[in-house]
Amino acid sequence: MIGNNFRPWGKLNWLIPKLPIVKWDLIGSISTEDRFIATLLELEMAEQINQSLFYTIIDPPSKDTSIIRDKLAANESKLRVSTKSVIKIEEHKLLEPYKEIVDSINAFLKLSSGNIIIDISTFPKRFFFPIIKLLMGQNLENLVVAYSTPEKYCDHELSGNPHTWDHLPLFMPVDFPEAKIDLAIVGVGFMPFGLPELLLSQYNATPVKFLFPFPPGPPNYQRTWDFVRKIEKSFAFKSSDNIIRLDSNNMPDAFEYITSETDGGDKRPIFAPYGPKPISLAMCIYAILYDAPVYYTQPTHYSPEYSSGTKNIYGYSIILNKKKLYSI
Repeated sequence: MIGNNFRPWGKLNWLIPKLPIVKWDLIGSISTEDRFIATLLELEMAEQINQSLFYTIIDPPSKDTSIIRDKLAANESKLRVSTKSVIKIEEHKLLEPYKEIVDSINAFLKLSSGNIIIDISTFPKRFFFPIIKLLMGQNLENLVVAYSTPEKYCDHELSGNPHTWDHLPLFMPVDFPEAKIDLAIVGVGFMPFGLPELLLSQYNATPVKFLFPFPPGPPNYQRTWDFVRKIEKSFAFKSSDNIIRLDSNNMPDAFEYITSETDGGDKRPIFAPYGPKPISLAMCIYAILYDAPVYYTQPTHYSPEYSSGTKNIYGYSIILNKKKLYSI
């Protein structure tokens, strides 16, 4: 019997053969990045793909709109010729009402076998957070989250033009007015997007735990420390604040740290997921289980050269043989 503390994860080509032999329904996102298709190709190679739903997410107009449109069209063509399985492509706007996301996933679930992989590699957090919540709320047979790391990020700014500080869809405060917050948990990424001012104005007396991905490797190391330095300029660190080094890909370990830091749900946190997606996924799962609010300043522009290549594909088993591996 699998206990709650056994949560399989690792490289996807290692993980999938150890899971039930099924045909997977895949949810992914077409982007300008090479890695958007990596999980699909892995499942195709294993002959374990049933159907796919891919989102093309359109950002608000910017100076790069025409370049981005061309790259998205090229990658959509690449996607169509790379798979023999059933594939559906939907176009969504980055800042669309969250009901559009809910309706899309509910329609997908009606046709699903209950064995689902969602690839969060190129999904904005405004999309993959509510999608994970919708999937975890279902009585699925198996659920895996996949994440591909790129060979390289571009040298210039990855994203910009952040939206205002707001909760992510389906992760708003449960109580109004908002209940007292015992701690803030911040994922350290590349760009803080106004986070220092927000911490200073709203959570100045609240202990803050910064989840620092380590070892990030060059040049990411410099960028993540720049994130911390930008916060330090406006937000004086308190004795109750900590920088916690976590493996950027070890999502179960990040989840265990969050659970320990909150005394198993006794302390009420808020989350700000600015860091790597596996650490953000740990925040997402915890927030789902404990109704914790998640806030973010969603970028509305992503560089068309955001990343190149695909390095590793990781998989995280969330539901296995109908057993929810992350639960209260």
